[in-house]
Amino acid sequence: MKVKIIPAALFFVVSTALSTTVSYGQKTSDHYIKSSVVKGDADETIQYGVRELVSESNKDRSAFEMIGVKRLDNGDKFLVIGKHQIPSTHAINGTAADLPLAEMLSGKGETKFYEARFPQVSYNYITIDENDAKNLLEKVKQLRQNYIDSDTAKVKNETRFLQYRLNDQFAVSMSKGKNGSSAKYFELIIGNRRQIVNSDKFILYLVEFLAY
Repeated sequence: MKVKIIPAALFFVVSTALSTTVSYGQKTSDHYIKSSVVKGDADETIQYGVRELVSESNKDRSAFEMIGVKRLDNGDKFLVIGKHQIPSTHAINGTAADLPLAEMLSGKGETKFYEARFPQVSYNYITIDENDAKNLLEKVKQLRQNYIDSDTAKVKNETRFLQYRLNDQFAVSMSKGKNGSSAKYFELIIGNRRQIVNSDKFILYLVEFLAY
């Protein structure tokens, strides 16, 4: 089983172009793939291809990505799943800056100034190999079927969860009852981040990766 995760914080000068959340995601994912997924050994030349399965930006200035990576020299395939967060934009002394809300409310002037000059982007990635992706596909299909089969059970004053955990850094969850969801959605746990995805689309992304 090949699993990698990198929780990190990247810092960028304010003058850097801040076009969209996804543009940050593309930069960080490229760096992650080159430095962690297909790093290669010393004095080694490698060839690999990248296929973007999904890249979505959210209203909370976060982004979600699923990327297929294929070694062209040996045929090995890896699925990269990532979630990134850019804090909300605020103005400090008339200059737009990205600041974590907690820091903005804490009254720490020096921290505000530092963050204003170097906006923070945090991200989490995991990497799974082809065999784990096959296993994940079958397990999430079964998870959804189990949810549908149990949908007739009445749940009052609580929320019940069905969850499949691939490893200690990635899981897929569904909920029902009070504050519950539906069979249309999976909740992905990517490291310490959460992402809601359409269950049909997520299954399709896995199928597309395996066919890559």
